[in-house]
Amino acid sequence: MVTAGSAVEQSSVRRAPISLSAWRCLRYEVALNGLRILWETVNDFSLWRLIEYPWATRVLGVRRGDTVIDIGSGTSSFPHMLAKEGVNVVIVELEARRVRWQRDKRRATARPGDGDLLPVVADATRLPFRDGSAPFISAVSTLEHIPDDVAAGREIGRVLAPGGIVALTLPFTSCERRSFFAGIRPFRQVARNAFVQEGKPGSFFRFYTDDDIQRTYIEPAHADVVERRAFGRSILNGRYHETRLTRFWRRFVLKDLLLAWLIHPLEERFDRSDPLYVMLALRKRCDE
Repeated sequence: MVTAGSAVEQSSVRRAPISLSAWRCLRYEVALNGLRILWETVNDFSLWRLIEYPWATRVLGVRRGDTVIDIGSGTSSFPHMLAKEGVNVVIVELEARRVRWQRDKRRATARPGDGDLLPVVADATRLPFRDGSAPFISAVSTLEHIPDDVAAGREIGRVLAPGGIVALTLPFTSCERRSFFAGIRPFRQVARNAFVQEGKPGSFFRFYTDDDIQRTYIEPAHADVVERRAFGRSILNGRYHETRLTRFWRRFVLKDLLLAWLIHPLEERFDRSDPLYVMLALRKRCDE
């Protein structure tokens, strides 16, 4: 027998925000891409993703049936993880081959009860959405690869609904950065805090200062920062990622799970060095 109290309780559970722990993300990644992902990633699933995906899901606060616009997903499994939780996701990706990859992955892994997932070929600097139509936007480790990031920031602000949330993760520096992966990979500086990897088309990578973030993303969105976190400080970046140990970066993902659980929280609590990335949740003001 279902009582009024139990019905209310069940309704409350259905309306609870979606939560993705690092462990749950790893389980989804295995389900989507096979056991091989445990020892050699096939789509850039690594330590940073085990930090970013849980954070982005939490700050978005999405529930089953909500719709998220995810910018620049590439071959990321994050949109599929959200869809598995009943969230509808529109993937905006510039490269047609990556959109095909997302569509093929969707066809191969869709199950009853999943949210809708729609990958589209579109430019983040000219988003194909109406003004103020998007209550939730995510851009996880993507905006730093867009040369015209000013246009992308303007477009995010345009389509974000009043009161809407955008979750961004962006490479960070507190001063001008003149090298990236120095002595490890052949990156050359092409502009202030911007680099490209020699011989690798599409490898543009930009670091942001606080002023850059304010001017490029916060002000165009008429938004307030409702949460700011970071990752990749002196241990996880300085003694691991941007060193020759980076050759292990996309191998043996279980080690990354332990690093995300144990080292990352300690770094964030006690280490005041520059992080490699900042994670920002912005809410668009309703009075704009």
